[in-house]
Amino acid sequence: MASRSTQGASTLHPRCYDAALCSELDRKYICPVCLSALHEPMQTSCGHRFCRSCILGVINGRPHAKCPVDNVVFKCSTELFEDKAFQREVLSQTVKCGNQNEGCTWAGELRSYEEHESQCLYISVPCDNGCGVSLPRHALTEHEETCERRHVNCQHCNLHIPFTDLTKHQVLACQNLPVQCTLCGQTGICRKDISAHIDITIGDCPLIVVPCQYASFGCQFQDKRRDMIDHYREAANHHILLLVRNVSDQEQRISALERQLEQIHLEQEVQKQRINAVSE
Repeated sequence: MASRSTQGASTLHPRCYDAALCSELDRKYICPVCLSALHEPMQTSCGHRFCRSCILGVINGRPHAKCPVDNVVFKCSTELFEDKAFQREVLSQTVKCGNQNEGCTWAGELRSYEEHESQCLYISVPCDNGCGVSLPRHALTEHEETCERRHVNCQHCNLHIPFTDLTKHQVLACQNLPVQCTLCGQTGICRKDISAHIDITIGDCPLIVVPCQYASFGCQFQDKRRDMIDHYREAANHHILLLVRNVSDQEQRISALERQLEQIHLEQEVQKQRINAVSE
């Protein structure tokens, strides 16, 4: 940033202005405290003008203060005034863009500088993606096309995520990522479908070990799903015997339950007759 000197193309108040004067600034527009162009000027009762922030810093909340120029004491509440007319004079100064060294050729009144600055293509602005890089506004579009934090869509689940997180997302989290079954080697299975693929009941992985379909009837055999067809063929008679035995056991239990039910009915009938006998 240029010196605060009034010689040549001075720089305006570094805390408030970032424009360069097109000509030498009249001393009356210079703040005696910060030696920069007056910003929001305020005038004391002794006639001296200061930037608002500068004189308030001198006052520091006290009811009375001394003028930094002539040490005249003034009452802060009634002897310090905003100088709107002087503010208009300061804002009418012709300035160049503070980014002229970067290539900006704009020049105009200081009052228009804030609007220009909001649109200046040469002002340094941070990347919207939060990558930490600051570039001239005109270079942002090209940067954002290759920015490591640019947002992209996961090709598998369409989730919108930063480019630097894409690999981590796909390796660890994406449920639609095609993966390979570690048992049978089948590829192209969505990560979210792997558990169903290897499920012993509804899955179709040929190498998962599954129990025999007749396990509930007593067959304890289990083998890889692809080999179970041989078991079913070779153990057909054994399975029939298991089914027959199961049916026989069921019939015996049914018969036992029927006998118990008849006994209950008989006892209820005897009890009913006793009650009727007592009542008569």
